[in-house]
Amino acid sequence: MQPARREPRYSVRDVIEMVQNGESEVEMESSDTDESDEDSDEDFCKEVDKENQPPMDCPADNYVDTEPKTNKHTMSRDGYRWLKKDFISPNTDFSGLDITADDISLHTPLEYFQKFVSEDMVEALAQNTNDYSFQERGTSVNTTAKEIEKMLGMYLKMGLVQMAGTRMYWETETRYSPVADVMPRNRFQSLLTSLHFVNNMTVSETEKKDKLWKLRLWLDSFREKCLQVVPEEHNSVDEMMIPFKGKFSSIKQYMRGKPNPWGFKVWVRTGISGMMCDFDVKWYDSRAVTLVSSFAGPEPVQKIQRWDKANRTYVEVERPYIVGAYNKYMGGVDLLDSFAAKYKFPIKSRRWYMYIFWHTIILAVVNAWLLYKRDCKALKMSSKETMNRRQFQAQLASSLILVNSTLQTPKRGRPSSGEGSPETQTVTSGSPLNAQKRPSKRCAHLPLDVRNDLVAHFPRKTGRGRCRHCNKGYTNTQCRKCDVRLCFTDHRDCFWDFHHQ
Repeated sequence: MQPARREPRYSVRDVIEMVQNGESEVEMESSDTDESDEDSDEDFCKEVDKENQPPMDCPADNYVDTEPKTNKHTMSRDGYRWLKKDFISPNTDFSGLDITADDISLHTPLEYFQKFVSEDMVEALAQNTNDYSFQERGTSVNTTAKEIEKMLGMYLKMGLVQMAGTRMYWETETRYSPVADVMPRNRFQSLLTSLHFVNNMTVSETEKKDKLWKLRLWLDSFREKCLQVVPEEHNSVDEMMIPFKGKFSSIKQYMRGKPNPWGFKVWVRTGISGMMCDFDVKWYDSRAVTLVSSFAGPEPVQKIQRWDKANRTYVEVERPYIVGAYNKYMGGVDLLDSFAAKYKFPIKSRRWYMYIFWHTIILAVVNAWLLYKRDCKALKMSSKETMNRRQFQAQLASSLILVNSTLQTPKRGRPSSGEGSPETQTVTSGSPLNAQKRPSKRCAHLPLDVRNDLVAHFPRKTGRGRCRHCNKGYTNTQCRKCDVRLCFTDHRDCFWDFHHQ
């Protein structure tokens, strides 16, 4: 009995060659009968065994077997056809969540920030810092999550009022109380040198092959938070440089034309507003330009003007539609770069990966501020009611320092003449002698996080002044933590109302 004929097998290379040669249709017919599974196919490979296993000298992943599993002849199983068709654009209506005022409640700067740097991330950072300091020095720095938050708040305040070095914030001639009064200089320096993000004793050798293994857990957690943000309709992907000029890093790159040409390259996906939705730390790439889209193709081709260097004149060139669509919404990453460059204090470190960590803190602040602005826009708040980046970062820094903590002035050496504690300093000339220092202007818009934390809000007597809450009565009672005057009488208790809003 003559064995049944089996249809041919096309290798991957054969299929590619046929497509490149312009053969639009490749038809493969199946056999009419299904009599035996011991047939031979000597045109392509050696004999296949009874279990239909591929021969040893013909790799299984290098051919296409089109034999049907059943003998039913239907159009969908007769074979495969390669057809040339025009690209049909699918429906591209934006289907993202509509942000309406009914679904939004305005949060504090600290609550927006914690959407990207959560309490669990700070807690893990404090634990790994303690473990690292003990492994390196034999003694732990015994830090807490709250102390780490204070350090982050100090860093953000340094970005608002920048000096040449961190020590200047504690020096007598250049002392800046909003930073220096949070913790002693030596304690701040000790925390900076001990910050760590992973337990070195539990990391495997396979994990250490990752060039960013010391920072990987922090980066993964931060990226996960960014991915939870509802993206905008228009997104773009571009390169971002984290400035770094040190010598002890294998992933440092040079990119000509960037504001900071030396540093770490990061591929970032942002919305048109500059909000970061995703990122990745890349130290090599190719020069090829690839554009992929689910809705835009090369058509319709547009005519645009471009400068011809050789002829020194403008010439008309054709631009695919996908390129124009990309260029229209590609400025998100550059906008994010400009936001991140503002109010960022350049803390120097011998550990190169710390530059990436501090950059993620600034990116978290920017993302939190942009998310706050999006909510303000949905609530139709005016520009005067919306905090700008500087005000937002200032309130965030105060919240990180003051929420659930007592602000204590650190002990210093012998004060110079004219200096004293904040409670005994006198006001400027023209004021009554030995009068108490008036509350600072920065407390006019104290964050709600600080006012409502119910920690260390104790009254004290001070010079008579207008109540900060009702703005009508005069009082000599002041909150030690909030540094504002508040009515505390039989007829009016602004002290309670101010701290329970």
